[in-house]
Amino acid sequence: MDALEFRNLYWNYYTQLENDFFSYSPYCEIDQCNDNAFSVKYLQLLLSVCGEIDSICKTFCKALDNDFDPDTAGIDNYISILREEYPTFATEKVKIIGYKYREMQPWKSIAYGYAPNWWHNYNAIKHHRDQEQNGKANYKYANQKNVIDALCALYVLLEYWAAKKFVIGRDEAIKQLNANPNEHTMYSLKSRHLNLTNWTFYETYMGQYPWFNPRRFYLYLEGVKPL
Repeated sequence: MDALEFRNLYWNYYTQLENDFFSYSPYCEIDQCNDNAFSVKYLQLLLSVCGEIDSICKTFCKALDNDFDPDTAGIDNYISILREEYPTFATEKVKIIGYKYREMQPWKSIAYGYAPNWWHNYNAIKHHRDQEQNGKANYKYANQKNVIDALCALYVLLEYWAAKKFVIGRDEAIKQLNANPNEHTMYSLKSRHLNLTNWTFYETYMGQYPWFNPRRFYLYLEGVKPL
């Protein structure tokens, strides 16, 4: 799969999901006071976003571990592999551009070995929509906060997967004193609405697109703080 195919198969679908969510903001403002606001639209979007997370995790984890079996694997298997391969994954924080909203850390819980709340709520909605938890109908957990968490989680996942597939190898990148952004094809995979606050690997040059600095990325994975 080349970068263009990746964009056509995965990135374009992500941007459609993202655009769908932000298109609802004129009717339900993106604000913490609306965390528990639920709707059929949010339900539809949560199922779509989390379904895409599940699908990508299977493909991504298989690329990271040859012994991984996507046919039998579930969230616990994804967590185990992502924690081992990327110590920084659980620490990633996401800001919503243009809104005074809390900074999200959608994968935080996997650092402790358990699935995020938004994932549990997604499963409850998917499999037991007619039941209740904590005195509230499961379908009411299809709320704004869970959709934001899930969308941010998908964005983090896609950026890591793209880096795995399209950034030049670690050894070559570390040897470079100044990584050449033209060494790879991972470009213009930045969201217009979300921002990974720790990721300073994109640099804007004279051209049309933001480019990714692989040397900084690998140093970051080793614990070197972003510039």
